[in-house]
Amino acid sequence: MGLLTDLHIRRAVSNGNDYLLADGDGLFLRVRPTGKAWVYRYKQNGRAVKLSLGTYPSVSLASARKAALIEIERRAGGLDPKLERLKAQELSRASKLTTFEPLARAWHAQAGRDRIWSVRHADKVLVQLEKHLFPWLGNLPISEIPSTLLVRCLHRIRDKGHLDTAQRVRGHAVDIFQFAVDLGVLEAAKNFVNPRTAGLPPPRTRHYAAITDPKQLGQLLRDIQAYSGLYVTKAALRIMPMVFQRPGQIRLADWKDISLSEGVWRCPPENMKMREWQKRDSRTPAHVVPLPTQAVAILTELHALTGPEGPVFRSMARRSDKTRFMSENTINSALRTLGYDTKEQITGHGFRATARTLIRECLGWDKEVIERHLAHVSEEELAGSYDRTTFLAQRREMVQAWANLLDDLAAGKEAPVPALTVSAMPSDVTGQKALRSNAPLRFSMTSDGWIAKPPVVGTFAAGLAHRPIGEPAYPKAV
Repeated sequence: MGLLTDLHIRRAVSNGNDYLLADGDGLFLRVRPTGKAWVYRYKQNGRAVKLSLGTYPSVSLASARKAALIEIERRAGGLDPKLERLKAQELSRASKLTTFEPLARAWHAQAGRDRIWSVRHADKVLVQLEKHLFPWLGNLPISEIPSTLLVRCLHRIRDKGHLDTAQRVRGHAVDIFQFAVDLGVLEAAKNFVNPRTAGLPPPRTRHYAAITDPKQLGQLLRDIQAYSGLYVTKAALRIMPMVFQRPGQIRLADWKDISLSEGVWRCPPENMKMREWQKRDSRTPAHVVPLPTQAVAILTELHALTGPEGPVFRSMARRSDKTRFMSENTINSALRTLGYDTKEQITGHGFRATARTLIRECLGWDKEVIERHLAHVSEEELAGSYDRTTFLAQRREMVQAWANLLDDLAAGKEAPVPALTVSAMPSDVTGQKALRSNAPLRFSMTSDGWIAKPPVVGTFAAGLAHRPIGEPAYPKAV
């Protein structure tokens, strides 16, 4: 060392490129357009290593030489200076995260970035931790938390009847303890938390309440027609059974996504039920919802009140931009006003099960077409990668037939029962997926009443799109 002087350093100016000035014994001054910095260079196992020693003039020439001598002594003792620095940084970081709450908050922040959580989900997870774990575990070093204390926290949630929440909080605890192991704060042998901790039973899943009896559905539709609440709420109630999309999609519907002339609603990914990264992916398509003429008529009337832009179902009690959409509780509250138990009889989400059941039973449509309209993911392996069918033409016909059936049920008429079947595969579709021999015929409303039509089944459905309506695609029913 000793090749550089303060005057030499002050006069060193970048010529637009980085360059090094040697002081000796591995100490260099790196001159950049953005400033000057000290670097100690050495070889470890035949590999060149650079170690930052600070910026000039914050670190003087004398201080840089002292720092370089310390690193030289470490190397003489058989240590790798850069590795030792990394160890010290990890120990420093771990020393700040020894207790449960800071660790949990650090895990929460990291998991939110890694898993691309939505703001709503991230807030929900944090509230669960703050409510169920922090009051009892927050100030304890994670290595000293007894297993019985965590178990009591989980049992406390279970005993209140919130089994699903207990399962989720346990899952968070599993991730937090593993996070502590990964940081080196907790020894792997002391990590006692696993998916079986606390012996919680499987959650008892209950489906959303739904009406699947045509007569009861007809009565509900008549009650909706008689609803005397806000006009926007009544319009939403009338449309929900027709389009049978998720309540969140309907609540957040925007006029810019609806074409009344085309009779189409293009629901953007951000309003759909899917992973947050899928919502943000530019290649995720909108869910196209064909609208029956009855729904178009309702929306046309509503357009004069809440259009031409912004929320379709606008909140009439708007206080800010956050509350400009109809509340997520509005539909269920309206159903309760009509005298229906939203836990046992019908809920806003239950209209999906109603349509899924009765379109299949009364109109005979194939489940694949119905499932596409529900925006459900196919159960087939790799279906998400290769099966990108939309069945738009078939779904347009299906929702119109369904809306017509709803009108008939509201008028007190009986629902059709598709008892007819097709006998064989037509000769012009050889090589296509075979139809089930008992596939029910679907029904559509015409001026002459309900008529039976060939079913849309499996992959053959896509081949029907080009056929004129009424042209036989199957042999006569027997």
